Amino acid sequence: MSRKGKKVFLSYARSARAQAQKIGQQLRQAGFDVWDPDKEILPGDDFVAHLKVALDCAGAVVVFISPEGMASRSVSYEIEYALGAKHLRRRLIPVMMRPTKDVPWIVGSLESVEYRGPSKTGRQIANLLSQPHDVPEAKSRTI
Repeated sequence: MSRKGKKVFLSYARSARAQAQKIGQQLRQAGFDVWDPDKEILPGDDFVAHLKVALDCAGAVVVFISPEGMASRSVSYEIEYALGAKHLRRRLIPVMMRPTKDVPWIVGSLESVEYRGPSKTGRQIANLLSQPHDVPEAKSRTI
């Protein structure tokens, strides 16, 4: 796995901060370089510039899905970026914290992880991130 593939961006609403940071710690222990905005951006920093650099360097984005997350403008922008960035193709991993009807349909169609505590969820995410992702997509067949 390339160094860039080991860089993981965490996207979450404040209400999921404790769980996201515990999962981030699990990912660090598994050898991933985790970027967490609460730990990386200091008061007075250019928030948007830091986010752009972190997303540009990320090999994956883990987004924590909850009603508050789907209402967060930052989480929405981070999802949009991950869906549109070539280097993050098939590397957006939704973590279902709590059911919500406001999940964009395309995010709902992705392979997701159900939150089952930081240890189990962290291991599931690490396993997904360890899988090769540059396998060509299957071509659709016409009948």
